[in-house]
Amino acid sequence: MAGPSVKHLDLADLAIEESSDVDSDFAQSQKALNQKKRAMKDSPEARLKKVFPFRFVPLVKPLTISDLDSAVALENAAFTNPEHRASADKIAYRLTVCGELSLGVFCTVVPSELNGWHIETLDTAREVETGRYNGALNVLVAHIVGTKCIGETITDKDMAIPEDWRTRKGKPADVGHQEVGTTVAIHSLAVSPKLQGCRIGQLIIKAFLQQMFGSGVVDRVSLLCQEHLVAYYVRCGFENKGPSDAQFGGGGWYNMVFTFKRSRGPPGDAEMQPLP
Repeated sequence: MAGPSVKHLDLADLAIEESSDVDSDFAQSQKALNQKKRAMKDSPEARLKKVFPFRFVPLVKPLTISDLDSAVALENAAFTNPEHRASADKIAYRLTVCGELSLGVFCTVVPSELNGWHIETLDTAREVETGRYNGALNVLVAHIVGTKCIGETITDKDMAIPEDWRTRKGKPADVGHQEVGTTVAIHSLAVSPKLQGCRIGQLIIKAFLQQMFGSGVVDRVSLLCQEHLVAYYVRCGFENKGPSDAQFGGGGWYNMVFTFKRSRGPPGDAEMQPLP
């Protein structure tokens, strides 16, 4: 009877197999490293460095009527569809009547250090302080502008403004800002196109929600968005309440609502998922 078949292995064979394993491991390691490098290159921090030739330190503060020109310039730059923009008159009304329901993200720039750098709101930026030795400017890069409304979601009446708002002198109106409302309606959420993808939108949303929660006088924040942005706002903690009846700008809007849960404290990272 023949004995069991024995396969003789050559050392060279072992060397080849071992080399193949090493090459495979090395290739996987290099692939993972390259993916990490690409992720770092495309990270929000990396994008900011590309956009700003200087250190970006965001300053978040309420807007005032003095910021009107910058807010209009930013609105026009951020919304490519003119029908979706708030007009200069609407922004002026909202900053005048209820400026505390607005917020801006600014960065400080020194004109002599710009080296050709430009952003849409640079020409309308105001000095950090009059007579400052280096002429530093506060440049608006993102804003939220809102009013109060009665209902849970935003209607066309909420989006409108009184025609005679400049002369009403405090008289109540059935359109526009409703002081007794407990819902804050966000009418404009604009980020400079140069900064989109840098998480500036998430920064200002979070700051605004915390500011409104801290006021203690509102129950929720609502906004309208087009369908392609629904997922973005869901990740920011808003609930999709379905299609809106509002026809502003041609319609096609969705109701998004962030309801405050006061027993859980101010809104924060737990309710806002990291955005890509």
